[in-house]
Amino acid sequence: MTLPVMKFSGQISYSRTFDAVEKAATKLLQILQEKTTDMMQTAIGFDIEWKPTFRKGVPPGKVAVMQICGDTRHCHVLHLIHSGIPQNLQLLLEDPTVLKVGAGIDGDAVKVFRDYNISVKGVTDLSFHANQKLGGDHKWGLASLTEKLLSKQLKKPNKIRLGNWEAPVLSKEQLEYAATDAFASWCLYQAIKDLPDAQKVTDRSGQVDAVPQE
Repeated sequence: MTLPVMKFSGQISYSRTFDAVEKAATKLLQILQEKTTDMMQTAIGFDIEWKPTFRKGVPPGKVAVMQICGDTRHCHVLHLIHSGIPQNLQLLLEDPTVLKVGAGIDGDAVKVFRDYNISVKGVTDLSFHANQKLGGDHKWGLASLTEKLLSKQLKKPNKIRLGNWEAPVLSKEQLEYAATDAFASWCLYQAIKDLPDAQKVTDRSGQVDAVPQE
């Protein structure tokens, strides 16, 4: 059976200048602050892209694109290679009360620090989070988790994934790819957090069995 394709169908806000990224980050901070009035933390789907290199000894490019999604309606795609990271985006990244969720996000945080000397705080790796709920020690990727928990396929064509993220202006296909990745991360976090933890259940005979709850 062919699974339906995961795709973000809301509004994509694309910012590529310093002022535009600062404005987008300011708006995001305001929205997230409103959400945290009722909860201690709120979550955003988070991912980054950079231009790959295919020559030995040549390091990969700096983080070129950062995508952030906090609901089903709106995703931000920030073209950092042209804008840099303005103050309010730095505040957002360094705010531990805003959970940044993604698959392999620890590595993304390290790359942001190496490239921009900014510590991304409040990171939650979806693979680790999923294993706490499902049991086991599986190394989940974003696509495999999307298939497992959302019953959808997350397409990652190499033409886009390994494309030029440092282009002067991103293509429609690049914008949709970037937004969908962040959206998938946000959706997965919502699905995972509502699952019960994998736990040991003691039956009436006193035997203890590890039962992953799905």
